Amino acid sequence: MKRVNIRLSEEAHTKAKVISVLKGITLNEYFEKAIDDAIVSDKTLLEKLKKQI
Repeated sequence: MKRVNIRLSEEAHTKAKVISVLKGITLNEYFEKAIDDAIVSDKTLLEKLKKQI
């Protein structure tokens, strides 16, 4: 598993933390799900790249 550091505004961090608490998940789980969702959303970009290789 990779570890990354990201910079967030104080406001974005606070909102993400509150949402994760309300969902009963960790902040890490919240961010991981958001990234997984973005990857699925951008799947066509990955498929285009795969065709070029």
